[in-house]
Amino acid sequence: MRHLSVPDLDDLRFQPLVDAAKRALPRRAPGWTDHNVSDPGVTLLEACAQRVDALLYRTARMTPRVRDRLLALTGLAPVPATPCRVRVVLTRAASGGGVEVREGTRLIARGTPDVVVRTAAAVTVPASGSVTVEAVEEPQRVDERIGVSDHTPGQRFRPSRRPWHPLAPAAAPPASPLRTVTVGGRPWAPVHNFTEATGSTTECYWWDAAAGEVVFGPAVPFAAGQEQLGAVPPAGAEIRAVYEAHRGTVGDLPAGTPLRPADAGRHDLLRAAVDRTLAAGQDAEDWRQVLDRAALGLALLCRAVTVADYERLLLEHADLVVRGRITTAARPEDTRVPGGLSVPDRPARVSASAVAVRAPEVVVHYRPGADGRITHVRLPLEGGHGPDVMTPREDEGDSPPEFARSRLDAVLWLDEDRPRLWFSGDRCAWSRTGPKPLKDVFPGLPAEFHAGVDAAAALPVGMGMGAGDTYEVFLFRGDALFHRRFTYRNDGSFEPAGDRGMRSLIAESFPALSPRLHRSLDAVVVLDEVFYCLKDDRTEPALWRREDAALRALVMPRLPDDGEPVPEDALKVPRPVLHQARAVLDGARLLGERLSLGPPDYRAFTARATVRPWAGTSREDTRRAARRALVRYFHPGRGGPDGDGWPWGRPVLPGDVFAALETVPEVRAVDTVAVIDADGFEQTAVPVPESGLPWLREARITVTTG
Repeated sequence: MRHLSVPDLDDLRFQPLVDAAKRALPRRAPGWTDHNVSDPGVTLLEACAQRVDALLYRTARMTPRVRDRLLALTGLAPVPATPCRVRVVLTRAASGGGVEVREGTRLIARGTPDVVVRTAAAVTVPASGSVTVEAVEEPQRVDERIGVSDHTPGQRFRPSRRPWHPLAPAAAPPASPLRTVTVGGRPWAPVHNFTEATGSTTECYWWDAAAGEVVFGPAVPFAAGQEQLGAVPPAGAEIRAVYEAHRGTVGDLPAGTPLRPADAGRHDLLRAAVDRTLAAGQDAEDWRQVLDRAALGLALLCRAVTVADYERLLLEHADLVVRGRITTAARPEDTRVPGGLSVPDRPARVSASAVAVRAPEVVVHYRPGADGRITHVRLPLEGGHGPDVMTPREDEGDSPPEFARSRLDAVLWLDEDRPRLWFSGDRCAWSRTGPKPLKDVFPGLPAEFHAGVDAAAALPVGMGMGAGDTYEVFLFRGDALFHRRFTYRNDGSFEPAGDRGMRSLIAESFPALSPRLHRSLDAVVVLDEVFYCLKDDRTEPALWRREDAALRALVMPRLPDDGEPVPEDALKVPRPVLHQARAVLDGARLLGERLSLGPPDYRAFTARATVRPWAGTSREDTRRAARRALVRYFHPGRGGPDGDGWPWGRPVLPGDVFAALETVPEVRAVDTVAVIDADGFEQTAVPVPESGLPWLREARITVTTG
C-alpha cells in the first residue's frame, strides 16, 4: 500500500525563530551585547518565539474555507483581473482624406478567443502618415450558473471569476459589480446591506466584496425573536449571475500584433497594430497574494510609544501639516499658586489642608504643635496677608475632633456650610459624629487605602435630585491614588455613584508634577479643577488626567505669510488636513490609546510700540516695516526667536516686541512697547497654555520724531 505524504505543519520551529532574532540584534540594537539565555531580553525573545511557533502551527492547519472567512472578516478583497493597456498605431490603408476615429472604437486581435480593445480618445488619421492612440482591453461578458438554492437563510454563492467594475474617482460605490443576479430566471435587486430589506419577501441579495460571494437574506436573532431580512430563494431554484471580467495575462497583446476594426464598413481603409504595451494585464489575486499585499498595506511604519514618536510620525508622513504637537494638557494655563497655599504664607510642613469643594473662600492648614497636638491656621486664598497671618484662629469648625487631635492625615471639606470629614489612621468621621472605619464610609475602597491616607480631595460632578451632591473623591497614599464617584446624602453618608473606581499612580494621573511630588504628598486642595499638591515647602499646580483621557493632537495647516496678521478664519484646520493627520496617527497609535484632533489653543493679543525713524525715512515706511517685523516675529508657523515657529506654550512678553523691532533697518530707536490681552488689558505677560500658540490680532505702531 502506498502511503500519502503528510505535509509538515511545523516547518518553522522555536529555535530557528530565536536564532533569527539574535542575528538581527547587532544591527538593530548595537548596545545589546549579552545574548545568553540568562539575559532578560533573551527571555522575552524566547517567549515571543514560542507564541509565534504555536500561531504558525495553527495557521498551517487552516482550511481554505476558514481562510476565506478570515479574509472576509478583515475586509481584504482580492483584486480582480486587470486589463492590459496598449498604444495602437493607426494608418490609412489607401489614398484619400483623413479618417475620424471616435473614442471607444473597438479593435479586434484574432485569437482563441479574440481580444478586443477600445480606443481611449478620439483621433484623426491623416491621409499620409500615422497616429497613435491609447487603447484598453474590453472586458468579457460572463453569464454563468453559480449554484442551486436549498431554501436555507443566508446562502452564499461564488462566481468563478472576480467581477470587474471600474469607478469614476468621485462616484459612489455600487451595491454590486454584477450586472444581474437571477433566481429561477427572475432578477433580484442588489442592496448595500440587509437593513435595506423591508421584510422577508424582499427579493434582494448582497455582494460580499471581501469573500467575492452573492449572499441572500439571513435570519437574524433579535430581542423579540428571529427575523428574516430579505427573501430566501426557493428550493431547487437556479442562481445565475451575469457580470464582466478581464482575462488578465491571457489578454496581453505584444508589440506588432495586428488589429482590425470591429466596424469594417466604417473603417475598411484603416490599418491598426499594437505599437507597445503600456501596462500588462494582471491575473486575479489568489489568497497568498492577498496576504502579501495585506502585509505591505497593513504594516505600520512605526508604532508610537511616546509623545515624541507621535509628533515625529505626524510631521514625517502628513505633508499637509506644517506643525504638530501631541499633549496631555496636564498643565494649567495659569501656573501661579494662589495666596495662602505657598510658603511663607502657609507653614513649611503641613499634615493636612482643607479647602471647600464648592465656593471656597479660605484655606485651613494643619500641623503638629509643640505639645504634639494638631494646630491650624486659617488663611484667605487671595491677598489680605498681614503680619499675624501665621497666628492660629479658633474659628468654629476648624478644630479637628478628639480622635484626630494627635494625628490628622487628611481633611475633606465639601462646602463652607457643611461639616468636614476628618481622616486619622484607619478611621474617619464627620464633624460632631463618631469615627468609623474608612472601608465603611467609602464602600468598595481597596485594602491599600483602608488606613494612613496622605491626602483627600474632591471634584464636584453635579447636583443630586434633592438627595445630595455627587463628587469625584480622590484619596492619596504613597505613590498611588484611588478615585471614585460618590453621592453625599443628607444623613452624612457616601453612596457609590455608578462606576467601580480606579487606582492609579500619581505620576500617571498628574504627569505635570515634578518627580519629588510623585509620592507621599502632605496635602492636596482643588480650586477651579486645578489640583494644588503640597509637600514640604513646595506647592505645584496640575490638572488631573483621567485614565481613559485622549491625547490631544494639535495640527497647524499652512498659514498665510503675506506680511499681514493671520486672519482668524485661517486658524481653523481644513478637513483634508484633519483626515490626513488622523490617518497617520490612527496607524501609529497603540491599541487602546485614544486621540482627539484639532487646532492649537491660540491666544489672541495685540502688540503696541512707539518707534523713532532714521533721518530720511518716512513715517509710513517706518510704520510699515515695524508692523511687518512684528507680524513675522509672532507668526505661529514661522516666527519665534529662531524663525522656525513660535515655541509651544511660551508666553508673550513686552521684551519680545522689543526683540522683533530692534533689527528693523528703518527703526532708529524703540521708545515703548506693550502687549495687550484679548480683553484689552495691558499685561506684563500674555500667558499661552502648554497646548497653545500666540495669535497676533493687531500690531499698533506709533512713529514719533520728537
